[in-house]
Amino acid sequence: MKDKNHWFPFVSEETNVNDKAIIFCFHHAGGTAATYRPWTVKREEAMIACVELPGKGTRRNERFIFEFSDMLPELAQNIVKFAREKKIILFGHSMGAAMAFYVTDYLYKIFGKKCEKLIVSGRQAPYQENPFEFKTYMGDDALVNELVRYNATPKAVLENQELLDFILPGLRQDYILNETLHYHGEILNVPIAAHAGTGDYEANAEIMGLWSEVTTRPFCLEEFCGSHFFVTDMGEAYKKKVVKEAVKDIWEDYE
Repeated sequence: MKDKNHWFPFVSEETNVNDKAIIFCFHHAGGTAATYRPWTVKREEAMIACVELPGKGTRRNERFIFEFSDMLPELAQNIVKFAREKKIILFGHSMGAAMAFYVTDYLYKIFGKKCEKLIVSGRQAPYQENPFEFKTYMGDDALVNELVRYNATPKAVLENQELLDFILPGLRQDYILNETLHYHGEILNVPIAAHAGTGDYEANAEIMGLWSEVTTRPFCLEEFCGSHFFVTDMGEAYKKKVVKEAVKDIWEDYE
């Protein structure tokens, strides 16, 4: 048996070898590949590969890479190697949406590998900035307020200074990485599907709709009931929606 690829820790190259498409999933700031691990439990119409960044989760003993452009070449190369001849769909939430966008662009420009679709949620279009988002020049109090604002951290954690002291440095690292996701006029030739939470006021339907301006291909927008983390709050129901969106237009080549 071949070794697992450490970029995609919850699948091996023998897993679902007959699948014709792979959905590579990029997590939010503060997340890891384990964010989407529940999505891998049941067999779907496409393989799901949860992306693990250096220094995160199962790769926590590796050096964290603070600059996305330093990480991008190896990440893209491993996606191409892992996908082989399978069709590639990229999904990303929040910070992961921006990472997925730049990976999509890089895969085509450097490897000539065109993705079938990009699915994004919870993030403004690449050329925009979120004025409400935590900036890394701010102190830990502001970072804790960021956790409170997104309403995804248990109150018991927020009230436990020892736990916060453990969590905040890693979260700050992710925000440093997030601030290196710079837009340089990239326009994709790939369909984009954008998902917005009805209560996610920093990435609502109007804001998510601006992703239409960074592709020359079809664009669609859909709203889901929930706040910023509707993606994980909805669990299996949202996973199924992502898979359905990912594969709905790509099977004609096999018929």
